[in-house]
Order: sequence, then C-alpha cells, then structure tokens
Amino acid sequence: KNAGIGPVIVVDDGSGDAYDAAFDSIRQYADVRRYQPNRGKGEALKCGLRYIDQHFQPPYTVVTADADGQHRVVDIVSVCDTAAEHPDTLVLGKRLLNASSPVKSRIGNGLTRFFYRLIAGRSIYETQTGLRAFSDRLLPRFLKLPGSRYEYEIDMMLSACDIDIIEVPIQTVYFDNNAASHFRPLKDTVKLNAEFIRFKLPSLIAGAAGLLLFIILTLITDGWLIPCIAARLLTLLLQYVLDLSFSFSEKVPIGRYVITSLMILLCDLAVIGALSVIGMPPIAAKLIACVLMTAVGVVLRTWFQHRKFKS
Repeated sequence: KNAGIGPVIVVDDGSGDAYDAAFDSIRQYADVRRYQPNRGKGEALKCGLRYIDQHFQPPYTVVTADADGQHRVVDIVSVCDTAAEHPDTLVLGKRLLNASSPVKSRIGNGLTRFFYRLIAGRSIYETQTGLRAFSDRLLPRFLKLPGSRYEYEIDMMLSACDIDIIEVPIQTVYFDNNAASHFRPLKDTVKLNAEFIRFKLPSLIAGAAGLLLFIILTLITDGWLIPCIAARLLTLLLQYVLDLSFSFSEKVPIGRYVITSLMILLCDLAVIGALSVIGMPPIAAKLIACVLMTAVGVVLRTWFQHRKFKS
C-alpha cells in the first residue's frame, strides 16, 4: 500500500500443509487463494486473474509477479505505471541477461526469443519474464488462453501479436543461482517452444492443403496457372477459418490476410513461371516456390509488425 499498489492477490499453487504458517502470515497484507494439488504456473496465474475479473470493477491495471523474490517493489510499480499509461498494451519487465545470469534462464530466453521473432515478426528481448502488466481491457483474452504451466506465458505473448508490447528495464535479481525456480530447463523449454508450432498450425494445414490441390489440378490439367491461383485461394480461405479456432489473437486481420496472400501469389506465379521456362516440372517448381514463399511470408510479417508498432 505504501508503494501505491492496490489489492494484492497471492495464489498458493498446491504448496501443501507445510506452508500453512507462511500463507497465514501474509493474509493481513493480501488476499490468499489456495488449492490442491499443484497445477502449474499457468493455472496459478489464471486463478488470480479469474478472481480479479469476478471481484473488481474496471478500470484497473493488473500486475503479475513471481513469488521467488526476483521482482523488486520499485520495478513492479514501474511496470504497473507504464501499463496504466498505455491501457491497450502488454507491458513486460525486461531483465538484462548476462554471463552472471543462470544458464537455464539464458538458454530458455534465447530459444523463445528466436522463435517468437520468427513467428510473430517482431523482436522481444524478454519472453519469459514473470513481471507483466496490462489493463482490464486485455483480461478476457488472457483468461481464454490454454496452457497450465510455463507455456501459458508464451500463449500470452502470442495472443499479443495484434497489440503493442512495451518492455520496461528492471533489475535482475537471483537468489542462490535461481534455485527456488521450478522451471525445468529441458522439459519446459520444449513445451514453451511447442506453443509456436501450435500457433502456426493453421498456416501449416492450409499450406499443405493448397499444395495438395495444386498437385491434383496440375495432374488433371495441362497448365499450372489455374492450379496456382486455386491453391492460393484455398490456402487463404482455409487459414482464415482455422485461425478463428486456433489463433491466440482476439481478432483475425482479414485485410492483412488478403494483402499478404496477393503479394505471395504474385511472387508464387513469378517463381513457378521462371522455373517452368527453364524446363522444370510444375510440381517441382511449386515445391521450390513454397520454400521461397515461406521466407517471403516471414519478411512480410516482420514488415507489417514494424509498420504497425513503430513509434
């Protein structure tokens, strides 16, 4: 309260009876929510978010902070203030990881940083920070997300692909080389990065369907132009429909789909046409074009994000 922070919600993610005294001692400072058994960090976060959604009236700002002592009060306040000033953004506390940081933190952040940029088309330095803040406007979308453990935080990042993300530098604090963390370097890193595959699942399925249609039409017709256009239209429509079910985003940007698909179609036609001129079979040319168009898609996605969020 002295720091200007409102009600505090503490979630006990199945710690057990041995910690009764610890949680009882903080009830005078916070509203403690407890359950058994342990369900994972994602469930703990959603438990707290559901309680906030049910017991507080907007407008307000939500701040999530880890319980292992890594986040200083001054940094929590700083992240909270930034989110209050920018209510339609996700604000992240950015730790500056260096050689003195735990190896598992550096490896985990490095991998998810790489995949997030590849998938989302934007650079975020700190993808696994537990210090995050956002307004009540974003609470509904975060409550709908899947994930029960650390992958839930990646789902939050992916769901924010259509909004701005602000990173606020915070002090990096570790106790006993971060021994209190329950993060499992191998297992949890695999689960975190598997979320990127699930996020791209609609485009993978749509792309495979489009390629199959191209092959079928090419085999039963004499040309490649009509099959190429038909395959691209199928890919566009199927990806849009699947994104409505699989996408983490609250809104599906149909305008961006159409523009991107038209640009990729033109590039697709140019590549297949050029390769056909030199005698390459249409199906082989299409396979090469698919690889090139994947790279083009990454570039276009990065350009769209840069245009949307540049200051």
